[in-house]
Order: sequence, then structure tokens, then C-alpha cells
Amino acid sequence: MSHDDRAQRELEYQRQVAADELAAMKPTSAAVVRRYQEAAHWRTNRHECVIRWLTEGKPTHIADYGCGSGEMSVRLGLMGFRVTGYDVSPELIEAARHRAQLDGVADRVNFAVCGYGGEGIPDSTYDAVLAMSVLHHVPFPAGVDMLHRMLKPGGHTAILEPVAYSRVLQKLRDLLPVKKDVSPDERQLNHDDLRMIAERLHIENKRHFYLTQRAGRVLSPARFPRLNEALRNLDQALLSLPGMTHLAGTIVLRARKPA
Repeated sequence: MSHDDRAQRELEYQRQVAADELAAMKPTSAAVVRRYQEAAHWRTNRHECVIRWLTEGKPTHIADYGCGSGEMSVRLGLMGFRVTGYDVSPELIEAARHRAQLDGVADRVNFAVCGYGGEGIPDSTYDAVLAMSVLHHVPFPAGVDMLHRMLKPGGHTAILEPVAYSRVLQKLRDLLPVKKDVSPDERQLNHDDLRMIAERLHIENKRHFYLTQRAGRVLSPARFPRLNEALRNLDQALLSLPGMTHLAGTIVLRARKPA
């Protein structure tokens, strides 16, 4: 499939996502903002981990690469950070701007449409870049090159991505009786992709997640938060054992652009 075909498929998918996000959009709760400020469970919660690693050192200007409807950009704005979010979907960017207005952070959280190849994003501008579940939507190594280009020398990126090191687990995932929130051409990252990241950026920290917690998707974790928390804790205990990271479903990285 050509680059243009991939881009068109992605835009068509994201158009519907934007409509759904707008229909369900509500103001961000103070409890959610406090959760990410404190990040008390960052060792077991992948979302808290990526935000903790992103905000360490108090960067003055953060870019949210592939910001979607601006959910995390706005949360960072409510935490006091200056943020610029980029996405290829004009509809998602409009939804993100609406979210910033809704939460009263439009003075420090801005959004812009970028090209599928990063057109419209300035070079060497940001102290930190959030790449949250975006690299697996774009061809490698183009997405990694984009992160490198956006960062100031010495700046860092926090990356959260699905991984698939085991083909057996990938097949089992496809058999799970749950709806998958995926766009047409996305895929999980593998060891080769991680090596490409390491060739362009110095990886300072990495942490794997999502092992037994997969069961929570079938058991509706929103309905059973204590069960989900227990599975997260169990995951970290298991993933500390030799060889177990090969079975993980998610990785969080903190990586730095050489000064």
C-alpha cells in the first residue's frame, strides 16, 4: 500500500474517532489531574509512568506528537505545562481545541494540523516530546526521525507503545472476544523497531507492562478497578523475572537526543 493510501485510510478512521470523542467530551476532573501530578503508581501503571518520565526536569515546552483529541495535552496544561499538540487529522485537532477551551487552558495549550510525514512541525524546538501510542501508526523509522527532529539538543521524549515480541501471544490477542481500538494499518512494535529507536536516541529508561492485565480487558476493568490494580501489581512481579518481558504487551521508554 502506498504512503498516500495509508494516510487516507488513517484520516478516514480518525474522522470517526473525532466525532465519537466530541460526542462524549466532558471537563477533565481534578482527580485525574491530581493522579498524573502525583503519579503514585507509575511503577505499575503505564500511563502514569510515561507522564512521570515526560515531566521529569519540568520542561518549559512540551510537544504532544499524535495528540488525537488532546486529552493528554490538556491534562498536561492543567498540570501547568505549556504544550503544543500535533495530529494529521483536522477533525481531531478541532476536537482538541474544543477540549482546551472546555478546560480553560487554551492560553497555554495549542494545537496544529501536521502532515503525515511531519510537515508543519518545527525543528529543534521542544524540551520534551510525548509520543503516546503514535509510532505504531506510522512507518519506521520515519516516526523516530520525527521525534529526533522535533527535540532540542539534549531534549527528551517519553514513548508509550504496544509491543509484540511473541507471535503466539499476538495470535491469542486476536482471538480475544473484545473490541479492538485500532486504525487500519497499525501494528505493535518489535525488537527491530526498538533497535531503530536506540540508533537515533539514547534510551535512558524502559519499563514493560501488560501481561496478566490482558485478562482485565475481557473482565471490564472499569467495573472491577481493584481487580485491575491487582493484575497490574502481579504483572510487575512477573515481568521482573528473567525472560518474562518477552511476553509483555506494552513498553514505556524515556530517550534523549544527544546534546
